[in-house]
Amino acid sequence: MSLEHPEGAQEAEPSGGRARHRSRRGLVIAAAVVVLFGSSGSVWWIASQARTPEQRASNAAAPPPSRITGKVSDEQLVEKMDLTGKVETASRTTVTGTMPQGTSRAVVTGLPATAGKSLKAGAVVAEVSGRPVLLLPGRFPAYRDLRAGDKGPDVRQLQRALKPLYGTAVSGTYDRATVEAVRRLYAAAGYEGPSGQGQGGGASGGGASAGSATGRPAGGAAPRGGAETDGGTGAAPAANGAPSAAPDSGSDAPPAAGPAKPGETLPAAEVAYVGTLPATVVQVTAAVGDAADKPLVVLGSGGRQVRAPLTADQRTRLRDLPNDAVIRFGTGPYAGREGSLGSLTGVPDAKGGGDQQGNAKTGGQDGGDTSGTAGTTGTGTAGSGGGAGGGTRHEALFVPSGAEAEEGAVQQISVELRRSPKGALTVPVSAVWTDLGGSSTVTVTENGKERNVPVEVLFTHDGLTAVNAIDSNLGAGQSVVLVRRGKAADSSDGGGGDD
Repeated sequence: MSLEHPEGAQEAEPSGGRARHRSRRGLVIAAAVVVLFGSSGSVWWIASQARTPEQRASNAAAPPPSRITGKVSDEQLVEKMDLTGKVETASRTTVTGTMPQGTSRAVVTGLPATAGKSLKAGAVVAEVSGRPVLLLPGRFPAYRDLRAGDKGPDVRQLQRALKPLYGTAVSGTYDRATVEAVRRLYAAAGYEGPSGQGQGGGASGGGASAGSATGRPAGGAAPRGGAETDGGTGAAPAANGAPSAAPDSGSDAPPAAGPAKPGETLPAAEVAYVGTLPATVVQVTAAVGDAADKPLVVLGSGGRQVRAPLTADQRTRLRDLPNDAVIRFGTGPYAGREGSLGSLTGVPDAKGGGDQQGNAKTGGQDGGDTSGTAGTTGTGTAGSGGGAGGGTRHEALFVPSGAEAEEGAVQQISVELRRSPKGALTVPVSAVWTDLGGSSTVTVTENGKERNVPVEVLFTHDGLTAVNAIDSNLGAGQSVVLVRRGKAADSSDGGGGDD
């Protein structure tokens, strides 16, 4: 029996073998190409790194001499301090309520003075237990209830406040004209004037004390009103509470004994004196229905100032500010205007402590009333020296020129700390060379040559230095060496050298 192989089966096997053979041959060719290019790159890199001894010596040599120069300028160098502050009134008055005479409770029953409102003489600041607190101009707060026949500095202050309104003469005696003016003051505000007894007895009405015929409580102590202002330097009343002097006789004498008339008394509870009017309501600190024995309203008066926070270093710089320094206002309501430094303050932070120091330029004193008006908190911060462990918040008060601006407006301030004098020159700070002895020079380069010029350094700011040439052999527009590399250029006076 013979075995036979079909022809188709014999032809199929060589076809698959040829395909595998071609695949292996392609891989071999690709590998050969990679080896060839790799060998060529290696040869090229080795050849590129090959250097002759002459080439190596040339590469090791120092680069050719070079230098960077700058220009001398005759423009003045100005060092400035930029600050940001807020506009506020120059002085503050805090109206505090206490119990009015003839009432059992001190309650806030009205607050017509809203924040930002401007108040004139005779305006009602607040209403306590149904009685008004009237605003008047004055240097010190009311320290007693006034009645017809009284004399003293507080009577003169009242009459000076009433004179622009009703033509009241300043006699120093609470006379008939004063009684009528007080009555009209209350009527204009929409209230009945407080009444009291003249020379005889009888109970006082309105806000007067019911404890005595004189309008003062028994025991001789002068009553306090509900319209207190912080501070005050007025003369104290007599210890026994008696009138300053006997009433005058004549046409201006106080009313004789008889029925009480509106205006015959003015309780301290119902008047608040402010140094300068009109005043702006800075803050309303109470609400209707509150007990009135606390601050009610904060008033600002006496123009505007700008309060800016400072660092300790900034305060030191401002303290030594020269008298001719220029203070200019930038972005804000006083843009483009000049001003002055009012005072420097050190405000204790929450931990306590602090310091105070007046401004040497103005002779001012931190704390107290800077406007000369008693009874206000002023612009400074009252307090003692720094406490142990306490920090201090430094502030500067600047006084702008021109019209008033809105309270709380943001204002930029630029303070000129130093300015180079006329005739001084300005060079880049790297142009000044200082030797071990402290002498300074600049190196001028002209026509490829250098010469050293001794200079006096005035001050440096913002990468520039103000100098005076000691031998005047330096001028604007000349080139000075800032950086030098390699061998120094030839110098006509033998100066210069390698760095």
